[in-house]
Amino acid sequence: MFPAQRIEILKRILKEQKTVDIATLCNMLQVSSVTVRKYLDRLEEEGFLVKSHGGAMLVEQDSSPMQPVQDNQEEKEHIANLAKTIIEDGESIFIGSGSTCLALARKVVDLKNLTVVTNNVNALIELAPHIRNLQFIGGEVAYDNGLMFSYGYKAMRHLEGMFVQKAFMSVQGIDFTAGLTSNDIETLEIFDKVTKIAKQVVILADYTKFNKVSLHHIAKLTDFDIYISNEKLDSEYKKYFFDNNIKILTSYNI
Repeated sequence: MFPAQRIEILKRILKEQKTVDIATLCNMLQVSSVTVRKYLDRLEEEGFLVKSHGGAMLVEQDSSPMQPVQDNQEEKEHIANLAKTIIEDGESIFIGSGSTCLALARKVVDLKNLTVVTNNVNALIELAPHIRNLQFIGGEVAYDNGLMFSYGYKAMRHLEGMFVQKAFMSVQGIDFTAGLTSNDIETLEIFDKVTKIAKQVVILADYTKFNKVSLHHIAKLTDFDIYISNEKLDSEYKKYFFDNNIKILTSYNI
């Protein structure tokens, strides 16, 4: 079992039980107390839990305006963990807007010599204490349910002359006929520009985004060569990606 899988199990245990002791976690995860403490340290840094003597306590998320409202968070965490596995130390990456990209930002803070470019304000806050080579593309800022991102002329100008090896982007709808779509017209220019400066564009989308059509067309499904989702993804889409030689990651058992 991969460390990321154990961490997901640990998080599910905490969500269910609210508090848990290290001895129980060692038994359930079949790892040493040293390893469990490393997992707890990582999750405490992410704000998921607070360590206590001999265990940990779940941090209940509030619903303040600055706290993003995130549905399907478990699925998004899974996607973020999968996305992290294809990022190498020393690479340059772009992290786009949205809660799934925010989840990825929280995962990459321990990678070495990483260069990150982003228009995701929430991700910027998570990355700034950890990533030395960090570029935020400024401009106008949009706000929705605690999620913020920059866009517009200044943001586009900031991207001029840049190049990244991988760009991680999220969308609000994916459909066989409509392709990739978004309700945020502000994201269209950024999406188009990033696809031109990235060697590889990776689409992050949980299963609820499929068979869904939003207002503005972004691209065709075949315009990108890798998607990351979860195992609940409709089998018709898995077959479509396979038939069109598009890589789709939904689990660690690839």
